[in-house]
Amino acid sequence: MQGSDGPLTGPNMKNTRKISPELAPTHDKPVSSNNPSTNAILELTRKGSGLRRQGTTRLGSPPTLWQRRAMTILESNVFSGLMNIITIYCLFGDDLRVVYGSKSTDLGFYVVAFVFFCLFCIEFLLSCFAKPFYLASFYFYLDIIATVSLIPDIGFIWDLIVGADNRSVAALSAGKTGRIVRVVRIVRLIRIVKLVKWRHNEEQKQQVAESKTGGKLAEMTTRRVVMIVIFLCFVLPAFDGGYNDPINTFETKGFETLHVFNFQPMPCAAFMGMLKVWITRTTNNLMYLRMSNIPFETTTQWASEIRFSSLDLKVANLTHDPTTGWWPEDMYLSEDELLANYRPTDLRVIRITGCYTTDIDPIAIPGNCTSVTYFDIQSDIQAAAKASMVKAAFVMLVLIASSISFVRVARKTVLEPIERMMATVHRLESNPLAKHTTVEQEDQKLAKAQGFETALLESTLEKISALMQVGFGAAGADIIGKNMGAGDVDPMLPGKKITSIYGFCDIRQFTDTTECLQEEVMVYVNKLGHIMHSGTHAYYGMANKNVGDAFLLSWKLCDGEMPGFARFSDTPTEEDRKAVNATVKCPPNAGAGKKMRRVTPTEMADSALTAFLKCMIDLDNANSFGVLHEYIVKDVVIKRFGPGFRIQMGFGMHVGWAIEGAIGSRFKIDATYISPHVEMADRLEAGSKIFKTKINVSHWLYALLSPGARKFMRKMDTIQIRGVDTPLTVYTFDVTNPKNGFATPKFDTDERGNQVQKPVDFEHDPEYKEIREGLDPEFLESAAAGVDQYLAGDWASAKGSLTHALQLRPTDGPTKHVMDFMKEHQFQAPTDWNGVRTLNGY
Repeated sequence: MQGSDGPLTGPNMKNTRKISPELAPTHDKPVSSNNPSTNAILELTRKGSGLRRQGTTRLGSPPTLWQRRAMTILESNVFSGLMNIITIYCLFGDDLRVVYGSKSTDLGFYVVAFVFFCLFCIEFLLSCFAKPFYLASFYFYLDIIATVSLIPDIGFIWDLIVGADNRSVAALSAGKTGRIVRVVRIVRLIRIVKLVKWRHNEEQKQQVAESKTGGKLAEMTTRRVVMIVIFLCFVLPAFDGGYNDPINTFETKGFETLHVFNFQPMPCAAFMGMLKVWITRTTNNLMYLRMSNIPFETTTQWASEIRFSSLDLKVANLTHDPTTGWWPEDMYLSEDELLANYRPTDLRVIRITGCYTTDIDPIAIPGNCTSVTYFDIQSDIQAAAKASMVKAAFVMLVLIASSISFVRVARKTVLEPIERMMATVHRLESNPLAKHTTVEQEDQKLAKAQGFETALLESTLEKISALMQVGFGAAGADIIGKNMGAGDVDPMLPGKKITSIYGFCDIRQFTDTTECLQEEVMVYVNKLGHIMHSGTHAYYGMANKNVGDAFLLSWKLCDGEMPGFARFSDTPTEEDRKAVNATVKCPPNAGAGKKMRRVTPTEMADSALTAFLKCMIDLDNANSFGVLHEYIVKDVVIKRFGPGFRIQMGFGMHVGWAIEGAIGSRFKIDATYISPHVEMADRLEAGSKIFKTKINVSHWLYALLSPGARKFMRKMDTIQIRGVDTPLTVYTFDVTNPKNGFATPKFDTDERGNQVQKPVDFEHDPEYKEIREGLDPEFLESAAAGVDQYLAGDWASAKGSLTHALQLRPTDGPTKHVMDFMKEHQFQAPTDWNGVRTLNGY
């Protein structure tokens, strides 16, 4: 036996009743996992309204100040938005130049492209400097290709690369460079990956709960889809004729024939006729023509004499081509003038060199063996540019739609179940006793119907988590939370001191009932447990353990000790009650409602008392017409106890500190509370047999009740018990009318439609008076006066008051008990009477 707050032992202590209450502790720590993948150096963390990446450098050391600053720039909304706009422009910028620009505006487009090229280089260098594991990664090579693909859009750089140092050479090489540019434009589509990557990152910001597996799979799927589509863009043209320009065979071969015939002896009129026919049948506008051995003025004169037929063939003397809109006057008089007004890529040049006669010395007169002609192909180039823009937009649409489609299938069948399972684990880690109220989605129902393994795993994990919550209870909440967040299983965690209200209830005549019910006794006890647990949970309490004929329940007030209400040596006053209500807020709890809220210690005490009153009344009604009626009418029970038998329970309530934790070994643990205050609730319940009452409440809990609740409590005695230095004043609550449906929780509805449970109100709720109907006020007055006189040592007056009370209520247990005690002393108070008596066996 120890002092007032030491452990209690003795023959009357029931070791089987050291039970741990289930109470949801408050966890303010964020959800996190302590067992991340070793390769996951970058983790998404909340910072402000968005997400930021935090990690280490490639060698594992923390990032430097400059690296952090570089990452801040790279991940800023302004810089990211700017680079994405630039990326979109680069997909279409050069085509816009070709379609809507002119040679005079080309330099402006080239300068813009050069600036954007520099920005891409800056982004690339910053990424190499600041991003962990960026070098030699997929996006490293992607950014290199995307940046280099900008060079053909910068004319003054591209001309240096292809060697077009003068206009004639540029025009001559335009065909070759055009083919290269078309290939590069296909490469340019790889920039779309950056846009898809940005879209994926934005989705990650919106879906914070996305698992690492989901993010990795989505990224890998996007990569593969993009690479496959771009690969097809490269390969398919090779099966459709390659990357060369479509060649007008008539224009080329016909001009070669004219060049050869020009050196042959034939009438001038015949050659002029051949030239005119060739000009009229070309499909592009002829801009310049010079035949070897023929003066330029002559060929120009012949071209001006050409006549065309109208499209309906009714007119045959048109001076312009009605199909192409070409006029002979459109021809330029010199190559330099032509190249000064046209881009080299907008012209198609045919240059034939060869002397097909011995009359000319090609070394002495080199120009006489060369024929050259230029065609305006600007409309074809613009059409190709427009098609290129449509192609880029179409590829973007296909890439985005494909990646979304593929990822969506994987997400619905695999990733979302994994993420829901991870959410269950994190929920257990952050709030081990939180209720799982997730609405089952259609895809979950379909997965279960089709027997998907993920659905089975998800369902199994939910069941396991529910069983863990039921099995460990509130006292094991930390065991669940800390082990779900750790890599190893360690159930033997250090204990934690809390202050709580403890309620203990015991089934009367349990041994005899067990012998009568045999195998049915488990269902019998579970029905009683349901009555006790449902009433407790409806009013913010938690069930702890069920041991044979007893149940222990608790209402957690706070971590640590609550001043004035934690120790046996405390003498709580009204000022103490007001002080703790102003400073202490109990852990969030929803009770029977849907929205969690914090309550004051006094509201928790009133709610705990209401819960036990509800349990008492529901038990009485269950005997009369509820789930217990079937047992009291059994023949074997009637034979054992008689026809008037009723299932009864005793209740005891107390408040104080306890150590919350696990007891056992690695083979078996029990989450429990260890404290003399837990045992005090047991002793109060046992004392209800002495006083012949249903519920006994300690004066410590009585002091925590609201003034309205205290009005209903009746003082029975002040006693000294073993192991507790401070005298114990015992109170009870008289119930004379077990009203069916008593203490059904009442709710308000918040702005979101959630039900918020209303506080109990002993002062104004008529239900508390209704359950005491038939209780004579004169009896209460006489009984209270008699107890006060008895405690004051005026036993003669106490005898009169209590005798009158027994006349009004002959079966009252507390009054009879005090009268019997005074009778043992011939109703004379001992000379050393101090208002406290020692009660053995309590």
